[in-house]
Amino acid sequence: MSESDREGVAFGSVFNNIVFVIVRPVYLGNIGAVARAMKNFHLSDLRLVNPPKNYKDAEARKMAVGAFDILKQAKVFDTLEDALKDVAVSVGTTSGKQRKVDPSLLSEISPSLKESAQNNKVAFVLGDERDGLRQEDLNRCHHIVTIPTAEALPSLNLAQAACIIGYEISRLSTGSVDFPQKESSAPGAEQELSMGQYDDLLLDLFGHISDSVNFSRTFNRQQVLTEFRQLWQRTKPTKREADLLKGILIRINQHLGSTKNQDQKNSEQSS
Repeated sequence: MSESDREGVAFGSVFNNIVFVIVRPVYLGNIGAVARAMKNFHLSDLRLVNPPKNYKDAEARKMAVGAFDILKQAKVFDTLEDALKDVAVSVGTTSGKQRKVDPSLLSEISPSLKESAQNNKVAFVLGDERDGLRQEDLNRCHHIVTIPTAEALPSLNLAQAACIIGYEISRLSTGSVDFPQKESSAPGAEQELSMGQYDDLLLDLFGHISDSVNFSRTFNRQQVLTEFRQLWQRTKPTKREADLLKGILIRINQHLGSTKNQDQKNSEQSS
């Protein structure tokens, strides 16, 4: 296989691993327009979280002209958690109104996303047209990005945002930007990263252990879990690392459970 053929295979895998997730879309035309924008840039994995039941009706089909296959094959999920189960790196999009985490510029992180997508699924998460992504949606994302726009109108239409993202990934994946020909230092570039379903399991285990040792209280439990998720996601762990931590947490949880049962048994015998 020639060098150009190998590059073509690598670029193809990048396109296949890029996912677009639209959370609670409202307007059918925008769903269709996103499908068309995706096909413009060789992308095909469209996922919809809680869309209108008629999301494939005439208005969507009209705006998806030439890309009805992507609209037709779109996967539907009840929650963002379900949509990201097989995703290793998720990227939330915002106009910049949410300031709990300062958003990065898409152009700044797109090279590392392209590297991750060589062997892992990378999802771009877009919110509904009225309010965008909620804070709980953004908390599930490894990166928060924004696309610079005029202050007078900072938000982009869904399809406009999808088109810019598609172009950015496409231009990196077609060799129009020089990538240094050396071993990448990007975490997980050559390895399978932990996915959403593993992250959710780890977070549940951490929550159980946190409760067992009285580390968190009702009033701050969700904040503790959110901060732990953000810490975990920043590390970009591999699947192997996630498996190791899962094994440790399972044993800790089992030990705490057996200790609690023994204490209860001793208490009953003494009484």
